[in-house]
Amino acid sequence: MNSSPQIPGYQFDHRLLTHPLAELWRGRSFTGMAVVALVLSDAGARDEVVRDRLVRAGRGAALEPGQQETPLWAANFTAGRPYAITQLVSGQTGAERLIDPLDGILGNDEDALQAVRSELSQYGARPPEDSEFPSYAEPKSTTEQPQPTHPTAVQQPPTQVARPQRSKVALAREYRHKIGGWIYVVSTLGVLVVFSVTYSIGSAIGSSVKDEPAEAVPAAVSPPPFPSPALLPGIERITTAEYKEPDGAPGVVGATFPAGTDVQPIVNAGFPFAFGWPQPPELTSLGESSTAVYRQVVTKTPEYRPRATLQARIALHQCDDLAACLAGRATVDAAWTKAFNAPAPTAAKDARTWFAEQRSEQKAKAYTLTMSHVFLSGGRWWLVGVAAKGATGEDKAVQQIVNDIWRQTG
Repeated sequence: MNSSPQIPGYQFDHRLLTHPLAELWRGRSFTGMAVVALVLSDAGARDEVVRDRLVRAGRGAALEPGQQETPLWAANFTAGRPYAITQLVSGQTGAERLIDPLDGILGNDEDALQAVRSELSQYGARPPEDSEFPSYAEPKSTTEQPQPTHPTAVQQPPTQVARPQRSKVALAREYRHKIGGWIYVVSTLGVLVVFSVTYSIGSAIGSSVKDEPAEAVPAAVSPPPFPSPALLPGIERITTAEYKEPDGAPGVVGATFPAGTDVQPIVNAGFPFAFGWPQPPELTSLGESSTAVYRQVVTKTPEYRPRATLQARIALHQCDDLAACLAGRATVDAAWTKAFNAPAPTAAKDARTWFAEQRSEQKAKAYTLTMSHVFLSGGRWWLVGVAAKGATGEDKAVQQIVNDIWRQTG
């Protein structure tokens, strides 16, 4: 992987670590939250053992009780290059649970640990306290002594009197025999334990743990297979309202579906509203976070025909109340319009609706209509952002789609 990973809703600009099986990237979500992403390489994605451990680690980080410190924020285990994303919090250590079980497949040599520790120490990493997991960190001294500000891999001269220290590799192996081969914690990383060393060492360790009896896992931390590759954790379960048939009433701007029009209602987008599409639609999930849902809809076409030009990208954001939606609208609109490469809706239709139109005069002429609308559904307040786009001659269809979403949420 020579370029930063392209994950909807996130932007990564700093590669922390690279390995033949995976890369570790630092970046931000569209809300500005600092995150760290572990993305498998092509080689890692093809290795069933690596993929299986990523799934196990991701489920554990997302669902095990008592792991809310820095939980798994997003994951996609079925992508071409599976990835997992966790929030980066200075001084917090819950995120290491995401990669703990993967550590054993690649080894725990001292050089690799020191390299990663040095790279991540700038984010305020510290070992967890009162944790049920073993720690590779140095034991706390019982006397008041100045602590070094940065960990170092330089060993003390043999002539200096020092407390006996045990190899981190030896300690890891000892804990592996005590508690099973799936849990390795490198708490000195403070934020994440990453892939390291070579695949040959990992294969040997992976083979050895297969012969050891595995501990019974409680049902609470043994979820069934994920029903979909949706990002975790997501917005609370949403109930979709019944679709309102077209009535020909005016909309935000331009054309609307005439009364009695035969449209294709989209009711499975995971929104609190349904909306109409002029032809058979094809729905795609662009990702989810704890506060937002992203979807894309295009006209479904046979494989032998060119891809349809009519499309709509929708961002749904949940608010605490009406005032919070209105106060945060500018920030939310800036995020989704940047992600969708669309004009920001600035013209006011009413006190809770804004829109914008854009016509491209480039070689591939297009018409884009965006809308930002605050509405109440199911006792909760929502802010929906829509960016609908079509080629020349599809202006009417673009306006009908946006106006129908406005009517369904009115």
